[in-house]
Amino acid sequence: MQRLVHEFNILLRYFAFWLIICFIDRAVFIASFSEKIGEGGFMDVLEIYWHGLSLDFSVAAYICAIPFLFYFLSYFIPKMRWGLKPLHVYTMLVLILFFLTMFINVNIYREWGDKISKRAVDAVLEDAMGAAASAESTPIFIPIMGIILGVGLSYWLYTTLFKNLRYRNFHKPTAVVLLFVLIAGLLFTFIRGGYGRAPLNPSRAYFSSEAFYNHAAVNTQYALLKEYFSSNRRNHSPYLYFEHEERKEILKPVFTQDQDSSLQILTNTRPNIVLLVLESFTADLVESLGGEKGVSPNLEKIMQQGVSFQHIYATSDRSDKGIIGIFSAFPGQGPESIIKYIDKHENLPGMGQELDSLGYRSAFYHGGQSEFYNMKSFMLAHGVEEVIDNHNFNPLEERSSWGVYDHVVFKRMLKDIQKEKQPFFYSLFTLNNHEPFTLNNGYKFGDKSNADKFRSTAYYTDSVIMDFLEQAKKTAWYKNTLFVLVADHGHRLPSEKFDITHPNRFHIPMVFFGEVIKPAYRGLKVEKIGNQNDLLATLFKQLGIPADRYRWSRDLLDPQTPSIAFYNSKNSFGIIQQDQEISYDHVGNSINYMKNKDYPKAKTDSLLNIAKAYYQEVYQDFMNY
Repeated sequence: MQRLVHEFNILLRYFAFWLIICFIDRAVFIASFSEKIGEGGFMDVLEIYWHGLSLDFSVAAYICAIPFLFYFLSYFIPKMRWGLKPLHVYTMLVLILFFLTMFINVNIYREWGDKISKRAVDAVLEDAMGAAASAESTPIFIPIMGIILGVGLSYWLYTTLFKNLRYRNFHKPTAVVLLFVLIAGLLFTFIRGGYGRAPLNPSRAYFSSEAFYNHAAVNTQYALLKEYFSSNRRNHSPYLYFEHEERKEILKPVFTQDQDSSLQILTNTRPNIVLLVLESFTADLVESLGGEKGVSPNLEKIMQQGVSFQHIYATSDRSDKGIIGIFSAFPGQGPESIIKYIDKHENLPGMGQELDSLGYRSAFYHGGQSEFYNMKSFMLAHGVEEVIDNHNFNPLEERSSWGVYDHVVFKRMLKDIQKEKQPFFYSLFTLNNHEPFTLNNGYKFGDKSNADKFRSTAYYTDSVIMDFLEQAKKTAWYKNTLFVLVADHGHRLPSEKFDITHPNRFHIPMVFFGEVIKPAYRGLKVEKIGNQNDLLATLFKQLGIPADRYRWSRDLLDPQTPSIAFYNSKNSFGIIQQDQEISYDHVGNSINYMKNKDYPKAKTDSLLNIAKAYYQEVYQDFMNY
């Protein structure tokens, strides 16, 4: 009996050790974003810990399972009786991974508004240099020291807990079997989270309408491992709300349009098209869209002379989804991204395909690596004849950590267009307004903070766009060219007021500009609420091209088009109308943001059902491609 208690004590101490490490992980996360803790203060923190406890127990049990399996096998296989040294090595390796994930998670949450995920890890593996460049926007010294100190002190705690314990084996097999059954039962119980029908999952930790509280309660390592070991999302939807016919009925009013009522704002239906996709150019950078003054003065001039869409929202929160939203009019897919699956994205329709069939010559320009996020394969598969990226520039050209500077890329595109036959479709995706926000020629708003750097790189982007347009005005093709400017997604900077659940985080500029716009419509402000993916149908209507293949795109210049927009991130999705805005957490199955709390409940529920049906249908399309 005494030996049984002794061996059980080893398990208890090792389990308690990893539980403490889980607590430290959560403490680091909460401390890093302490400003998000409300008036409840310490009591709110305790509640976060309480609701996250089941996931912490599960992670600790998972970590304990491997060494204790080897421990019991060693009784029957004498050659495996290696003592405690393998456990020391295993513990050190897991600690390193634990603290590495812990501090990377803080940086990712600060930039993305979501905790570390398979998607983030895949992005690092795909482009380690790009990920390192993003990380440069946060001081690297603190996380490195945190990892070193965390691993060192935690290992010291581990050796202290095991200082007076000795590895033993039983002489009687019955005692070994008894201990094995006891320990296996406990570990299984903790791993599964109990014996109910539904196994443990991250939603168990959700308890608040404040998204940060729920994110803090979810164990970081648990959520990450679950993504890797759960069913492939290619074939399993996270959105299961309505049957197909019911979804169709719910969504029908959203896509009601009159095919003959659209404003015709262009002087002809075959203009040249230059599409400029602006990296991270949130509406908070544009004064006339409710943003800061002086950051984008040239874009303000362009909007005054063109047709500006005042209430446009990005489909999602990252560039991979923004590119698909713009060029294929396909909404964001929450935890997935269709562009990373070549076999799927090749089946999407694309803007370049229709324009190619009409004789448009096309090219896509980007100063970085076009292979990132499979942008190159996507463009070439969708009617774009040539992709120009950092590989096509002289190695001596001015570069940032991400690639060639935007002004160099604009200069190259302008030179190439001069040799082009009309009509043409040229697109460019800017680069420099991205973490770490580096500039070689000085910062307009200083570089003391990331927000100031972000303002400065946005100002730079704004300046090079105007320089490009001024040079274009001197060419023969300018008068018959429609310039379209739209951001790929929003950003937490410069205000840092809106988290990933708030619609303002997704508010972006979208502008049609050029002498090809009829004088009567220059300066028009379109007040209709819409999405980035509505750009395609709006443009195609002006060109007289059918947009039937793009079921998720609507003509925003049609007065009959309903005023509504959608947005999503990894764990939540939202819907925007004039009188109400809602964000819904599909993991915790709860509303995490509501603009108008006095809005009738029945109308709010109806609006939420539209959002649920929308994303369920979008994801079904994703699986079908």
